[in-house]
Parts: sequence; structure tokens; C-alpha cells
Amino acid sequence: MRQTTDRFLPPDRESYLASKPATGRIIVIAPTRAACETIELAVGLHLDTFLERTRGDDLRRLAASGQGFGIVAGTGTGKTLAIRPIAETILATTDLRVGVVNRKREATPETPTWNVVVVTTGIARRWFQDGDILPTDTLVVDEIHQTSAELELCLALGKRVGCRYIWLSATVDPTFYARYLDSADVLKVSAFDATKAAKVDVERKQPLAFLDDRFLQKLARSERGVAIFLPTRAGVEEAAEWVRHRFPRITAAHYHGGEPIRVIRPFLEGVVPKPFFLAMTAAGQSALNVPGLDTVIIDDTRFTNLIDRGRNVLTRVHLGANEILQMAGRVHGRVEGGRVYILSDRDIRFEALRPTEPEFQLAGDSERVALTCADLGVRADALDLPVPLDRAAYRKAVALLEARGLIENGRLTAYGRAVEKLPVERAWGELIVNGDDELLPALAVMSGVESLHRMTREGRDLEGLVVRGSDHLTAYNLYAEAFRVAGYIGDVYGLPRHLFEAERIAHWAEQRGVLVKALEDAALAMASVYRSVGMPLPQTLPIAGAAMHRRFADLLARYMPFDLVIEEETVDGHEARVSKTSVCGSWGAVAGSLRYFADRHGIPRAAIEGTQLSMDLVRQYAQRHEPELALDLERKHSPVLLRRRVTYFGFELSRDSEPLPVFPDALAAAARHLLAEAAARGELRHPGVRRNQPIVEEIREVWRRLGGITPRLGQAELTSWYAQRMGDARSWEDIRAMPLLLDRRDFLNEAQLAAARALPGAVEIRDRTVGIDYDVEELDGGRMPVARLRLPEKLARTLVPEELPVLDRALRFVVPRGQRGAVRANDLHELQDRLDLPFTDEERAAHDARGRGGAERGGRGESRGASSRGGKPGGGPRGGGRPGKGGRHPGRRRR
Repeated sequence: MRQTTDRFLPPDRESYLASKPATGRIIVIAPTRAACETIELAVGLHLDTFLERTRGDDLRRLAASGQGFGIVAGTGTGKTLAIRPIAETILATTDLRVGVVNRKREATPETPTWNVVVVTTGIARRWFQDGDILPTDTLVVDEIHQTSAELELCLALGKRVGCRYIWLSATVDPTFYARYLDSADVLKVSAFDATKAAKVDVERKQPLAFLDDRFLQKLARSERGVAIFLPTRAGVEEAAEWVRHRFPRITAAHYHGGEPIRVIRPFLEGVVPKPFFLAMTAAGQSALNVPGLDTVIIDDTRFTNLIDRGRNVLTRVHLGANEILQMAGRVHGRVEGGRVYILSDRDIRFEALRPTEPEFQLAGDSERVALTCADLGVRADALDLPVPLDRAAYRKAVALLEARGLIENGRLTAYGRAVEKLPVERAWGELIVNGDDELLPALAVMSGVESLHRMTREGRDLEGLVVRGSDHLTAYNLYAEAFRVAGYIGDVYGLPRHLFEAERIAHWAEQRGVLVKALEDAALAMASVYRSVGMPLPQTLPIAGAAMHRRFADLLARYMPFDLVIEEETVDGHEARVSKTSVCGSWGAVAGSLRYFADRHGIPRAAIEGTQLSMDLVRQYAQRHEPELALDLERKHSPVLLRRRVTYFGFELSRDSEPLPVFPDALAAAARHLLAEAAARGELRHPGVRRNQPIVEEIREVWRRLGGITPRLGQAELTSWYAQRMGDARSWEDIRAMPLLLDRRDFLNEAQLAAARALPGAVEIRDRTVGIDYDVEELDGGRMPVARLRLPEKLARTLVPEELPVLDRALRFVVPRGQRGAVRANDLHELQDRLDLPFTDEERAAHDARGRGGAERGGRGESRGASSRGGKPGGGPRGGGRPGKGGRHPGRRRR
């Protein structure tokens, strides 16, 4: 196992803790790496901001109070610049020594000297786990409204430590944050100028239809600065190209998460003349200020992950009020003659929109919660999370991590700690820890590439670089060729990293259809991995071919840390197709990232891209289980079978069954017990079992009627009786020849039988015959006889206690509702209350089972192998529906 080091933790922890100032440190948690750089710059500036002019005294008073507080401020008010006066007040000094720790800049020996530390959410979580953030520290959370699973986990960890929180947010409803973070006050600051209110229009048009010749001509004549916010990368690129092609004199550009910020640097510096057109994704625009912007076009669409039956489903939904207000706030109330266009199929009253609470993301990251809790040695329910934890998903994640050897007895194992120290996802961490040095360059690159699809544009050119059956290695080949064409090793913040010559890489990326930002992210991840394992960066990168494919596939098949799909099915039986942009085929096994998305009808579909494995390789590392006994009760000659199974990470690859007409010595007792259990259930095809059924039912009914005073003949007791009668039989023929007849007199005498028969089977209530079912309830180790009345619903709703019959035992009540089940209660008042509810117990249980998404369904076929089918047909999992829609109420019958 490869040894790893977490380079983002202070290298000398004792020195770091010992040198903390008496006031504690200021730990600033930023949402992105770019935000870290912005905050570092802001702390070094002294600017007169709107926030400082209007609420500066209040800001310093709250900072000096020792209590937590929040700042909700619109764009352009200077809330990020307020971190400096906050830090100076709390630390009681103007000597601010600021340092940044993120994927670009690891912790250094100078880290203990910093009194202001700026970290991303993932680094903050690691510092919490290592105990480097103390109760005396103050946590300043910038852009807290940009929710993520890591951020919400950090909020809970900070509350567990007992830190003070100061949080900064754009326009949202601050009620939840103020309550959750125990804020003494919330400063609400807005630079909105009513005289500069923008004119807002809502139009039912698609983006390209809105950008027609008439609009573009008007844009060109009026020389306006326009920004359009779209939900997808492809839409952003298409809109910019559309304007650029139709009206070349309009300066058009695009920006999204796949592009480096330098592509729109002239717009941010205000040197681009009007008219200009800038297309951006909603996520890309959140922290950018574009001088000269006076027109905003908002596409009322976003894609978000919704939790559906324990799965993260990418779903297309409308924008929330917060997003619309923040996007429109770029010009609304800030610039003269501002215009806002909202493209929506809804009737939106912009003036009526109000900020709402943010949407949280933690529910979909149970594995991260499990690893963090195991590292800290705490239970998940001990954390005060901002959203309820999906306990079923959490237990499933813990079970998976325990099975993989990362967690044992609630704590990380040595293997788990080695994986957790790496700055990559858990699956790639396992491969890096277990892989050899020859594969390390490819593993390090692939761990930093989200997917081949997100690395490339739609019109990509992969000629000569495709590794058939592996999206992972194809992505690596793109990086390897980019480094060969335009790469070199340089230093960034004193750390070695692969860098690219700007002009050459831009030209190459344009030809190949590759996103430069994806290459830079992969280079950053690669440098982090190599520093963590203590090895120098490679000077050259070989192109992956058949030999590397074989080694990688072997490593992957041996450890299998990814999602796995075999024959287009997941391990729990859901259908999953290979992604359209994948270079894998649809046959055999594919290991990679399984993603769910909602189709146009809202039905969740599953798609996977990754690396294809041959079934021969899968069988090589499959688990061969010990032979086990099973029953096939339809077989006349010998229902006892010896079954041999071969499984691979939950998939049943094969199952061979051999009939056992004669039981081997080692298996004879187990075989007889299986047959006895089947006989007790009434399923064994034996003459004696069929004749015994009426006698068994009579003995059980007498037991119920007499309150359990006669010998019990439940499933366990009847199984034991049959096993005793089978004796030492060694074959099915011997057992079938036995009479196996049950004598009622062994369990009942005539007096007990007569007493049971004397009890009434029904009573008269309001001239209606009401049936009585007798039963025995187990209470505190004792038994209590009860009588259950089967009441018609109309009678049950109007019945009063005085009309109930007087019997020698407690009464219970049940109201049958046909196929919908029944309503049950222990007393009459409870029954009548429950009759007013819109659902029965059975309907509630069925609804909960549907919500669990069939996670307990198994059901595999007799064998698996390579399919002769080719291609990548579309489709997805059967059933399902849009989260929150599409299912009828559990208590309503369809008319």
C-alpha cells in the first residue's frame, strides 16, 4: 500500500497550535479557489465601500461583541472587502498576515505565522478533521448562499467545535442562517437606487428565438452592454457564436466553468467597447462584475440535483427567486436605463419576488459524511447538520466503506486514512494507493478529470487518441498530447506543476475541441497527487495504448472502487445505459461514474461512462462462494439442491445447481432442516403435509381463543416437529415414504377443544352481525388474549362505547377497506380518529417502500456473460417519476 501525506494540513501541527494568537485566528472559508485569491487581495485593500459608509460602525460593533452575525448585501456593496475591518477588530491589530491554502497553494512552514487563513470548503473540512480549527477561532464564511455538501458539513463541524460564525451572503432570506448559526444580528445592506430601477419584461421565448435580428439590430444601434445567463455550457457557446456570426460588429464572447477566466478578462477590465454581448452560465456569473453592463437576459431554467429514492438526479427546473434577483441585480437599481428580460414559460411578477432560504446539497453525499465521521470518531447523528441526514443512504455508505476496508469499528483504518489523505475522490484514491508507479501518471491525471464528456466540446476530434472501451484513458491521452504539444514544468506559488503555453494550447484545444480549463484542473490535481505521494512530477507522459489499458483494467477489476454496470443493469436491478458520448460499448461490464438525470417527462434515467472490462477479467477476480443448500419445491425427484455461486461486487455472475437425491453426511442435517421449514410453511409436496394443514390451523385457533394456555404451534415449533419426525433420513425418497402425520391430541385435550368452540364467533351490534377474530398479544414478556371486532366502516364511525359487547378479554378493532387494506386501532376513539385519515396502514407502508426506491430488490439471472448486442441504445430505468410529482396520493382511489 502506497504511503500518502496530506499536504494541505500545517506541516508542523504542534507549532501551528502553539503559535495561535490569544484572540484565535480568522479562518475564511471561500466557495472556490478563485474566491480565495479575491479575498486575499481584498484583505490587503483599503477602499471606501458602500457597506463601510453606511454600516461601518455597526460592522465593527458586532465584530467586537464576540457574537456571531451575518451580512446580507447586494452586488457592489463591498461585503467581501468588509473582511479586513472585521479581522482587524477581532484580532485587535492592523498587522494582518494572510495566507491561502487550496489546491494551488498547500500549507507551508510559514502557515503558523498567519493570523488570517483563507481556505476552500474541502480544505476547511480537512482542517476540522485534523483538529486544526479551535473554539477560539472565528469562521468567516464568504458567499454562504453558494451551497455545497462540503460547506454544509463544515458548518456542522464548526458548531461541533464551538466556533463563532460570521457569514456573508448575497440576497437571500437570512432567517435560517441566523437561527442555525446563533447570529446576534444580520446586517442587511443594499445599494439599490430606486431612480435606477430597470425595466423588466417577461417573454415566452427560447434564447435563440429571442436573439433575433430585430433585437440584435437594436442592440447594435443603441450600443448597449448585454449579458445573457444560460444553464448549460453548450447553450452559452451556441448563443455567443449565434451573435458573433449574425452581427460581427457586436463583440461577443462566452464564459462558463470549462473556460479560464482570462478569456473574458477584457470585459472585466472594462476595455471592450459597446456594443458587446457576453454569454455566461448562471454559476459562472455569480462573482463577476462587468463594467458597462446595462442589459441582462435571464433564461428561467437551471439544472439541479434532486434526491429521488436515494439517487442524485440531475433535473431541469425553473430558477428560484434568489437566482432571478441576483442576476437581475447586476443592473436593476445600479445603472441608468437598465433592462432585464426574463425568458420563461411562467407568469413572473418580478416586483413581487422576495428572497427565499437557500437549497442545501448535503443529502446526496452520505459517503463524505461517513468518511468524515469515521475520521473524527463521531456518529453522524451527533452532528448538527443544516439539513436532515438521509439515514438509509448513510447506513448504506457506511456498509460499503466497511466492506471495502476503509472503516472498521466506526473509525478509519490505516488503509482508509491513506485514501482520505489524497486530494481526490475516494474511488481514485483507492486506485492510487494500490496502483504501481508505471500507472501513477495516468491515475493522477484521470483523478482530476470529471469526465470525458465534460472535458470536450460537442464537436470534438479524438482521432488517434481513443482507447477503445475506456473514457478514462482517452481523457488521459488528451492531456498527454496537450502536454507534449504545449506543456512544460514550472512553478506556481513555489510548487512544481505542469503548465501550458497559452497560444499553443489554445490553438490545439480549438482543433481538438477540448476545454483548456479541464486541462488546467487536471494539471492541478496531478501536482497535488504527486506531492501527496512524495514523487517528482514526470517530465514526459506516454500515450496510453493496449499495454496500459490492460494494466489499468486489471487494477480496476481487482479493486473495483467505481459504480459498476453489467449488461446495462446496476447491482440493484436498475437499467443504466452507456452515455452517448462514451467510447465504451454497451456489452459486458462498464466501471465508472453512474449519473442520473431526469428526461423531458421527469423520469429518472441512468447513464454511465468509464472503462469497459471483459467478462473474462471480471470472472478472474470474481468471488467463488462455498456450496450452499437450496430448495426447488417444483422438482418431484429431489427438491434439495447443492448450489454454487460466483459473484462480483454484488453481481451474481453464475449459479449452478446440482440435485441431491442422497444427502452427504456433512449436509444431511441441514437438508432435513430445509425440508422441515418448507413443510411447516405448507409448501413441501408431501401427502402428510397436505393432510396436516387443517389440524395445524385448528391447534393454532384454539391457542388464540384460549389466550395462549395450550402448547404453541408456530412456525418454529412446527419446523422442529417435522425435523424430529424425519429422524436420520439420508435421502428424499426416505422422507417421502414417511407418514409425517400430526395428532391433534398431542397438543389439545377434548376439554380445551370444547372450551374454544364454545366462544362466540360473532356478535350482534345494531342488528348487524360483527365477526370476532381471537388473538394473543405479547406484552412485556407476557401474553394477553384479545378479541378483534371486524366492523363495517359506516358502523364504526358512529359507534359509541356503550354499544360495544362485553367479552372476557380486551377488544381491538379493524375496519376492512378492500384492496386498500384495513384501518386498525386498540380503542374506539383511536379507530374513529384514524378513519378520518386519507390512507390505511398498508397504503402508508407501500408509499414508504416506493420512496426507498427498491434498494432491497435483488433478483439476478442464472448467469451473466458477454452479450452479442452492440451499439448504445437509449433509455433508462423503468418506472420512477419526477421528484415531488407524478404519484397519486396514497389515500386516494383512482376513479
